Amino acid sequence: MNILKLQIVVLIEKYKKVTDVAAELGLKQPTVSFHMKSLENELGTPLFHSRSGRVLLTEAGHALHQYAVRIVALASEAERTVKQADSRSRLKLTIGASAISAAYLLPAALSGLAAQHPETEITVSEAHNNVLREQLRSRKLGLAVLHGYEQADETLYMNKIADDETVLIFAHGHPFASKDNLEPDEISREPWIQHAPGTGLREFADRWAGLNGVRLWNRLETDSAQAVKQLVMQGNAVAVFSKIGIAAEIESGSLRYRPLSGILPERGGFYLAWRKDYSLTEIQQNFADSLVHKEVHHGVL
Repeated sequence: MNILKLQIVVLIEKYKKVTDVAAELGLKQPTVSFHMKSLENELGTPLFHSRSGRVLLTEAGHALHQYAVRIVALASEAERTVKQADSRSRLKLTIGASAISAAYLLPAALSGLAAQHPETEITVSEAHNNVLREQLRSRKLGLAVLHGYEQADETLYMNKIADDETVLIFAHGHPFASKDNLEPDEISREPWIQHAPGTGLREFADRWAGLNGVRLWNRLETDSAQAVKQLVMQGNAVAVFSKIGIAAEIESGSLRYRPLSGILPERGGFYLAWRKDYSLTEIQQNFADSLVHKEVHHGVL
Protein backbone atom coordinates (compact mmCIF):
# COMPACT_ATOMS: atom_id res chain seq x y z
CA MET A 1 0.00 0.00 0.00
CA ASN A 2 1.63 3.25 -1.12
CA ILE A 3 0.73 6.94 -0.88
CA LEU A 4 -0.51 7.13 -4.47
CA LYS A 5 -3.09 4.40 -3.87
CA LEU A 6 -4.29 6.16 -0.72
CA GLN A 7 -4.50 9.47 -2.62
CA ILE A 8 -6.76 7.72 -5.13
CA VAL A 9 -9.06 6.56 -2.32
CA VAL A 10 -9.29 10.14 -0.99
CA LEU A 11 -9.97 11.59 -4.43
CA ILE A 12 -12.53 8.94 -5.42
CA GLU A 13 -14.56 9.94 -2.38
CA LYS A 14 -14.18 13.61 -3.39
CA TYR A 15 -14.91 13.43 -7.14
CA LYS A 16 -16.76 10.10 -7.60
CA LYS A 17 -15.22 9.82 -11.10
CA VAL A 18 -12.04 8.11 -12.23
CA THR A 19 -11.51 10.69 -14.99
CA ASP A 20 -11.48 13.55 -12.46
CA VAL A 21 -9.10 11.67 -10.17
CA ALA A 22 -6.77 11.02 -13.11
CA ALA A 23 -6.83 14.73 -14.05
CA GLU A 24 -6.09 15.77 -10.45
CA LEU A 25 -3.11 13.41 -10.22
CA GLY A 26 -1.87 14.03 -13.77
CA LEU A 27 -2.25 10.35 -14.66
CA LYS A 28 -4.06 8.44 -17.39
CA GLN A 29 -7.42 6.89 -16.54
CA PRO A 30 -6.25 3.28 -17.08
CA THR A 31 -3.36 3.90 -14.67
CA VAL A 32 -5.75 5.04 -11.94
CA SER A 33 -8.01 2.04 -12.58
CA PHE A 34 -4.99 -0.28 -12.36
CA HIS A 35 -3.99 1.12 -8.95
CA MET A 36 -7.57 0.83 -7.69
CA LYS A 37 -7.70 -2.85 -8.65
CA SER A 38 -4.22 -3.43 -7.26
CA LEU A 39 -5.24 -1.98 -3.89
CA GLU A 40 -8.33 -4.20 -3.74
CA ASN A 41 -6.18 -7.26 -4.51
CA GLU A 42 -3.66 -6.19 -1.89
CA LEU A 43 -6.32 -5.88 0.82
CA GLY A 44 -8.41 -8.80 -0.42
CA THR A 45 -11.72 -6.96 -0.48
CA PRO A 46 -13.74 -4.71 -2.82
CA LEU A 47 -13.19 -1.02 -2.07
CA PHE A 48 -15.03 0.59 -5.00
CA HIS A 49 -18.28 0.01 -6.85
CA SER A 50 -20.04 1.80 -9.70
CA ARG A 51 -23.54 3.24 -9.51
CA SER A 52 -25.28 5.50 -12.04
CA GLY A 53 -22.01 6.44 -13.71
CA ARG A 54 -20.28 7.27 -10.44
CA VAL A 55 -17.59 5.39 -8.54
CA LEU A 56 -18.39 5.04 -4.84
CA LEU A 57 -16.59 3.56 -1.87
CA THR A 58 -17.83 0.32 -0.36
CA GLU A 59 -18.14 -0.06 3.40
CA ALA A 60 -14.56 -1.36 3.47
CA GLY A 61 -13.54 1.58 1.27
CA HIS A 62 -15.04 4.04 3.76
CA ALA A 63 -13.19 2.33 6.59
CA LEU A 64 -9.94 2.78 4.67
CA HIS A 65 -10.80 6.36 3.66
CA GLN A 66 -10.57 7.80 7.18
CA TYR A 67 -7.02 6.50 7.53
CA ALA A 68 -6.11 7.46 3.97
CA VAL A 69 -7.04 11.11 4.65
CA ARG A 70 -4.76 11.26 7.70
CA ILE A 71 -1.87 9.44 6.04
CA VAL A 72 -1.99 11.62 2.91
CA ALA A 73 -2.13 14.77 5.06
CA LEU A 74 0.84 13.60 7.15
CA ALA A 75 2.80 12.76 4.00
CA SER A 76 2.16 16.27 2.62
CA GLU A 77 3.18 17.84 5.92
CA ALA A 78 6.36 15.77 6.00
CA GLU A 79 7.22 16.86 2.46
CA ARG A 80 6.67 20.54 3.32
CA THR A 81 8.79 20.25 6.45
CA VAL A 82 11.66 18.64 4.57
CA LYS A 83 11.53 21.28 1.83
CA GLN A 84 11.48 24.09 4.39
CA ALA A 85 14.46 22.58 6.18
CA ASP A 86 16.32 22.29 2.89
CA SER A 87 15.42 25.86 1.87
CA ARG A 88 17.00 27.29 5.03
CA SER A 89 20.40 26.58 3.52
CA ARG A 90 19.50 28.67 0.49
CA LEU A 91 17.55 31.56 2.01
CA LYS A 92 16.83 34.54 -0.17
CA LEU A 93 15.71 37.99 0.88
CA THR A 94 14.54 40.48 -1.74
CA ILE A 95 13.73 43.99 -0.53
CA GLY A 96 12.28 46.80 -2.57
CA ALA A 97 13.60 50.23 -1.58
CA SER A 98 13.39 53.85 -2.64
CA ALA A 99 16.70 55.49 -3.58
CA ILE A 100 17.05 57.35 -0.27
CA SER A 101 16.18 54.22 1.72
CA ALA A 102 18.60 52.06 -0.24
CA ALA A 103 21.48 54.51 0.06
CA TYR A 104 21.15 55.79 3.63
CA LEU A 105 18.86 53.58 5.70
CA LEU A 106 19.48 50.00 4.62
CA PRO A 107 23.28 49.54 4.52
CA ALA A 108 23.78 49.30 8.29
CA ALA A 109 20.74 47.08 8.81
CA LEU A 110 21.62 44.77 5.92
CA SER A 111 25.26 44.42 6.93
CA GLY A 112 24.14 43.34 10.40
CA LEU A 113 21.61 40.90 8.95
CA ALA A 114 24.20 39.45 6.57
CA ALA A 115 26.59 38.89 9.47
CA GLN A 116 23.91 37.08 11.49
CA HIS A 117 22.67 35.05 8.50
CA PRO A 118 25.67 34.45 6.23
CA GLU A 119 23.72 31.80 4.31
CA THR A 120 21.14 34.35 3.16
CA GLU A 121 21.27 35.81 -0.34
CA ILE A 122 20.12 39.44 -0.07
CA THR A 123 18.91 41.49 -3.05
CA VAL A 124 17.83 45.14 -2.95
CA SER A 125 15.54 46.23 -5.80
CA GLU A 126 15.56 50.03 -6.10
CA ALA A 127 12.59 51.93 -7.53
CA HIS A 128 10.39 54.99 -6.93
CA ASN A 129 7.69 54.82 -4.25
CA ASN A 130 4.81 54.56 -6.71
CA VAL A 131 6.49 51.65 -8.51
CA LEU A 132 7.23 49.86 -5.24
CA ARG A 133 3.64 50.18 -4.07
CA GLU A 134 2.38 48.68 -7.32
CA GLN A 135 4.91 45.82 -7.10
CA LEU A 136 3.69 45.06 -3.59
CA ARG A 137 0.04 45.10 -4.67
CA SER A 138 0.77 42.81 -7.64
CA ARG A 139 2.83 40.45 -5.41
CA LYS A 140 6.03 41.00 -7.38
CA LEU A 141 7.55 42.10 -4.08
CA GLY A 142 6.88 40.86 -0.57
CA LEU A 143 8.50 43.68 1.36
CA ALA A 144 9.63 47.24 0.62
CA VAL A 145 11.06 50.28 2.40
CA LEU A 146 9.43 53.52 1.25
CA HIS A 147 10.56 57.10 1.86
CA GLY A 148 8.12 59.97 2.11
CA TYR A 149 4.60 60.08 3.52
CA GLU A 150 2.26 57.38 4.70
CA GLN A 151 -0.52 57.08 2.16
CA ALA A 152 -3.81 55.40 3.00
CA ASP A 153 -3.90 52.04 1.24
CA GLU A 154 -6.38 49.30 2.09
CA THR A 155 -4.07 46.60 0.73
CA LEU A 156 -0.81 47.54 2.50
CA TYR A 157 0.56 47.70 6.02
CA MET A 158 2.72 50.83 6.47
CA ASN A 159 4.96 50.52 9.53
CA LYS A 160 6.92 53.71 10.23
CA ILE A 161 10.58 52.93 10.93
CA ALA A 162 11.91 56.44 11.51
CA ASP A 163 11.14 60.11 11.04
CA ASP A 164 13.01 62.12 8.45
CA GLU A 165 13.61 65.85 8.01
CA THR A 166 13.57 67.27 4.51
CA VAL A 167 15.79 70.36 4.13
CA LEU A 168 16.81 72.85 1.45
CA ILE A 169 20.31 72.19 0.11
CA PHE A 170 22.68 74.44 -1.84
CA ALA A 171 26.40 74.73 -2.57
CA HIS A 172 28.92 76.17 -0.13
CA GLY A 173 29.34 79.31 -2.23
CA HIS A 174 25.65 79.92 -2.87
CA PRO A 175 24.24 83.30 -1.66
CA PHE A 176 21.91 81.42 0.68
CA ALA A 177 24.94 80.25 2.67
CA SER A 178 25.18 83.70 4.29
CA LYS A 179 21.48 83.95 5.16
CA ASP A 180 19.71 82.39 8.12
CA ASN A 181 16.12 83.26 7.27
CA LEU A 182 14.84 82.39 3.80
CA GLU A 183 11.28 83.23 2.79
CA PRO A 184 9.29 80.87 0.53
CA ASP A 185 9.07 83.36 -2.35
CA GLU A 186 12.83 83.95 -2.15
CA ILE A 187 13.49 80.19 -2.28
CA SER A 188 11.09 79.70 -5.17
CA ARG A 189 12.90 82.22 -7.37
CA GLU A 190 16.06 80.07 -7.39
CA PRO A 191 16.67 77.46 -10.10
CA TRP A 192 15.60 74.07 -8.72
CA ILE A 193 17.01 70.62 -9.31
CA GLN A 194 13.93 68.44 -8.93
CA HIS A 195 13.62 64.79 -8.01
CA ALA A 196 11.56 62.62 -10.34
CA PRO A 197 7.78 62.34 -9.86
CA GLY A 198 6.83 59.40 -7.67
CA THR A 199 9.63 59.99 -5.17
CA GLY A 200 9.06 61.09 -1.59
CA LEU A 201 11.26 64.18 -1.99
CA ARG A 202 9.38 65.33 -5.10
CA GLU A 203 6.10 64.90 -3.23
CA PHE A 204 7.49 67.04 -0.41
CA ALA A 205 8.68 69.83 -2.75
CA ASP A 206 5.34 69.96 -4.57
CA ARG A 207 3.38 69.99 -1.31
CA TRP A 208 5.56 72.70 0.19
CA ALA A 209 5.15 74.91 -2.89
CA GLY A 210 1.38 74.41 -2.90
CA LEU A 211 1.00 75.17 0.81
CA ASN A 212 2.99 78.39 0.47
CA GLY A 213 1.42 79.57 -2.79
CA VAL A 214 4.66 79.63 -4.76
CA ARG A 215 5.71 78.11 -8.05
CA LEU A 216 9.12 76.46 -8.31
CA TRP A 217 11.46 77.16 -11.16
CA ASN A 218 12.33 73.61 -12.20
CA ARG A 219 15.61 73.99 -13.97
CA LEU A 220 16.31 70.27 -14.23
CA GLU A 221 14.66 66.98 -13.22
CA THR A 222 16.43 63.67 -12.56
CA ASP A 223 15.46 60.29 -11.15
CA SER A 224 18.88 59.92 -9.49
CA ALA A 225 19.12 61.18 -5.91
CA GLN A 226 22.91 61.25 -6.14
CA ALA A 227 22.73 63.32 -9.32
CA VAL A 228 20.59 65.90 -7.48
CA LYS A 229 23.38 66.46 -4.97
CA GLN A 230 26.07 66.62 -7.63
CA LEU A 231 24.11 69.15 -9.68
CA VAL A 232 23.43 71.33 -6.64
CA MET A 233 27.17 71.30 -5.84
CA GLN A 234 27.77 73.15 -9.12
CA GLY A 235 26.68 76.23 -7.20
CA ASN A 236 23.74 77.91 -8.91
CA ALA A 237 20.70 75.79 -7.99
CA VAL A 238 18.85 74.47 -4.94
CA ALA A 239 16.96 71.28 -4.09
CA VAL A 240 15.35 69.47 -1.21
CA PHE A 241 16.99 66.42 0.29
CA SER A 242 16.73 64.05 3.21
CA LYS A 243 18.86 65.35 6.06
CA ILE A 244 20.33 61.90 6.70
CA GLY A 245 21.54 61.82 3.09
CA ILE A 246 23.80 64.89 3.23
CA ALA A 247 25.86 64.12 6.35
CA ALA A 248 29.05 63.43 4.37
CA GLU A 249 28.66 66.53 2.17
CA ILE A 250 27.98 68.78 5.16
CA GLU A 251 31.07 67.45 6.90
CA SER A 252 33.22 68.01 3.81
CA GLY A 253 31.76 71.49 3.23
CA SER A 254 30.58 70.79 -0.31
CA LEU A 255 26.94 71.36 0.61
CA ARG A 256 25.04 73.59 3.02
CA TYR A 257 21.43 73.38 4.15
CA ARG A 258 18.66 75.36 5.81
CA PRO A 259 15.27 74.23 7.16
CA LEU A 260 12.48 75.23 4.81
CA SER A 261 10.38 78.17 5.99
CA GLY A 262 6.69 78.87 5.69
CA ILE A 263 3.99 76.25 5.98
CA LEU A 264 5.52 72.77 6.03
CA PRO A 265 3.90 69.50 4.96
CA GLU A 266 3.51 66.82 7.60
CA ARG A 267 6.76 65.23 8.67
CA GLY A 268 7.75 62.33 6.47
CA GLY A 269 9.84 59.30 7.20
CA PHE A 270 10.76 55.76 6.27
CA TYR A 271 8.09 53.06 6.10
CA LEU A 272 8.27 49.30 5.94
CA ALA A 273 5.43 48.13 3.71
CA TRP A 274 3.90 44.76 2.83
CA ARG A 275 0.52 43.39 1.76
CA LYS A 276 -2.08 42.87 4.46
CA ASP A 277 -2.83 39.39 3.11
CA TYR A 278 0.84 38.40 3.07
CA SER A 279 2.64 36.63 5.92
CA LEU A 280 6.30 37.60 6.28
CA THR A 281 8.82 34.78 6.08
CA GLU A 282 11.19 34.19 8.97
CA ILE A 283 14.07 36.08 7.33
CA GLN A 284 11.76 38.96 6.31
CA GLN A 285 10.52 39.22 9.89
CA ASN A 286 14.12 39.27 11.15
CA PHE A 287 14.88 42.11 8.75
CA ALA A 288 11.73 44.00 9.79
CA ASP A 289 12.61 43.63 13.48
CA SER A 290 16.14 44.90 12.86
CA LEU A 291 14.72 48.09 11.33
CA VAL A 292 11.79 48.76 13.62
CA HIS A 293 13.97 48.82 16.73
CA LYS A 294 16.48 51.28 15.28
CA GLU A 295 16.32 55.06 14.88
CA VAL A 296 17.91 57.23 12.22
CA HIS A 297 20.00 60.24 13.26
CA HIS A 298 21.91 62.31 10.70
CA GLY A 299 22.68 59.39 8.44
CA VAL A 300 23.54 56.90 11.17
CA LEU A 301 21.30 54.01 12.16
